[in-house]
Amino acid sequence: MNPAAPQASSLRRRLLRLLLLPLLVLFAVSGVGSYMFALHYANLVYDDWLYDSANSLALEVKRDASGTRLDLSESAQRLFEWDAVDRTYFSVSGTQSGHLGGRTDFPVAPTRAQALRSARVYNTQIDGHPVRAVALELAATDGGEPVMVEVAETLRKRRALAREILLGTLLPQALLIVVAGLLIWLGVRRGLEPLLRVARRLQAQNHRQLQPLADADVPQEAQPLTRSLNSLLERLQASLVSQRLFIADAAHQLRTPLTALKLNIEQAQAEHTLEGMRPLLAQLRISAERAVRLSNQLLSLARTEPEALEALGFERLDLCALAQEVGAEWVPRALAKHVELSFQSDAARIEVDGDPMLLREALNNLLDNAVKYHPGHGAIAVVVAHRPRPSVTIIDDGPGIARELRARVFTRFHRGDRSGNVEGSGLGLAIVQGIAQAHGGQVSLLDGINGRGVGVRLDLPPTSAVAPTPRATAQANANSDLTV
Repeated sequence: MNPAAPQASSLRRRLLRLLLLPLLVLFAVSGVGSYMFALHYANLVYDDWLYDSANSLALEVKRDASGTRLDLSESAQRLFEWDAVDRTYFSVSGTQSGHLGGRTDFPVAPTRAQALRSARVYNTQIDGHPVRAVALELAATDGGEPVMVEVAETLRKRRALAREILLGTLLPQALLIVVAGLLIWLGVRRGLEPLLRVARRLQAQNHRQLQPLADADVPQEAQPLTRSLNSLLERLQASLVSQRLFIADAAHQLRTPLTALKLNIEQAQAEHTLEGMRPLLAQLRISAERAVRLSNQLLSLARTEPEALEALGFERLDLCALAQEVGAEWVPRALAKHVELSFQSDAARIEVDGDPMLLREALNNLLDNAVKYHPGHGAIAVVVAHRPRPSVTIIDDGPGIARELRARVFTRFHRGDRSGNVEGSGLGLAIVQGIAQAHGGQVSLLDGINGRGVGVRLDLPPTSAVAPTPRATAQANANSDLTV
């Protein structure tokens, strides 16, 4: 295992985070909200008590003809201010008489204080302590002046009550969160079990015989994964079968020239004269050339496999020039069979994007088939066209390919000629088809010249370049210097 490689993330942990994190956030929001509500209701309760205290203190305010006074003894004042938890403050003052009792530095009630029945309640500070205060204004009577009665207390009881309410609310919620988290963990674990079953089934596969994964018990959400895996397994199985058949056919094809090589060598070793060895050496050369030719074709076929095609570097090239150059190389062999090899094009230059080596290999295979299977004294034409798509057609008037065999001639090691008069491996057209597919093109079979022979057309996709310039009409149908 590479220690530098990044560690794969866990789907289970990710699901748990996605499910539990919002739950914890909701729990925190619920806790804050519960505390605010608890404090609100605690204030409602203690504000009523504070209002009652202000009213009780207001009953001790006496207003008559002799003036306004607070009729509250010192012992009664201590009793009024006593509280085991909070501190209580009060102040009584008249608009004309001034301070009547209690603190002289009592904070002034804000104008926008909260209304509570006939009084106003508000939050303020006394001696540096936060307090809750109530201001009760006594209206003027026939015998006296308006009087302001103010009472305040610290917030310990309110906060304690809010905490008790919060604790009583959050404990059941916390228990529910724990139970929900456990259920979510179990649900995620059971929900991922189908994926684990798929993994176990995939791990149990035999690499020599791949089978589709059973997905009848897999949830609908995971079935796209199993379908993709089954499609991949199907392609892999087909590739394995094709590879085994290819190896078997290649071994069978190579066995014939190698066996001939071995026999010719043994016979040459048994000869004692140079004259007796000459025909054996000639056969030895033929067998070696056949083995080399087959090996080269197998290498060319390997270059058309998907893994090899990923490294291709396409470039802009002239299809006319390439076809004419490759065709010129086959002139001597065509002359040897008294075959007229001609070149035709409907444009001076036809540009395509492709790999020059692969396209050259494809044209060489097509010309090799055309010349090799031609009985002689005939014609072969290399026709390049740019409409409807850039294409190269190798057409002849030779023996052709029977209609019933045309559907299989692109299969590896399948030959269109059953006579056995001409040696061949059956790989040429398979290589051409692989090269065409690598370039996004296709290969098709056509009728030959004047209804005789066969034509093979290699179509390639057009480029984004400017369309090739057509030749003059007199030159478009004329044969080039390649004609023999």
